[in-house]
Amino acid sequence: MKKTSTRYLLFAAFALLLSLPARSQILVRQVTSTAGGSGTVGNVLFEYTIGETAVTTLANGDMLTQGFNQPEVIPYPGQGANPIVNTMIFPNPAVANVKIQFDLLTDANVNMQLFNTAGQVVYQETRKYGPGKVLMTVPVNRFAAGIYTVMIKAGGHVFMDKLIVQ
Repeated sequence: MKKTSTRYLLFAAFALLLSLPARSQILVRQVTSTAGGSGTVGNVLFEYTIGETAVTTLANGDMLTQGFNQPEVIPYPGQGANPIVNTMIFPNPAVANVKIQFDLLTDANVNMQLFNTAGQVVYQETRKYGPGKVLMTVPVNRFAAGIYTVMIKAGGHVFMDKLIVQ
């Protein structure tokens, strides 16, 4: 009898563990560097970062260096998949500028619009981006304090979120 109750207790504990949500670590590739830049070729914006040429020399004479920021390999989304992922709007609430950052899985024309509560477009920007991390900076210091809607369109998909301007 004791073996049976122990088995039921172990089964119940295992079932409880399976019902808990799984958590995983997410790595965000970002580089802070002293050099870099961006440029446009054709209608595609390229951004690059160059690391320090030499960080330190080790005791055995080897040099510890920091190399180039290599672009990450972005998986091609299936047909009809949303090309915009990992979207962040910060700071929110904003006073002077707001940054809109997202990962673009394919090259696409990105249309970003900012709407006031009356539904009027108060800011609009359209650019073609290549796959990778996109960072858009929008000046909001000329807008009245209030709640705005950010809408990003790319590849037939739409992302919308709320923005508060102080």
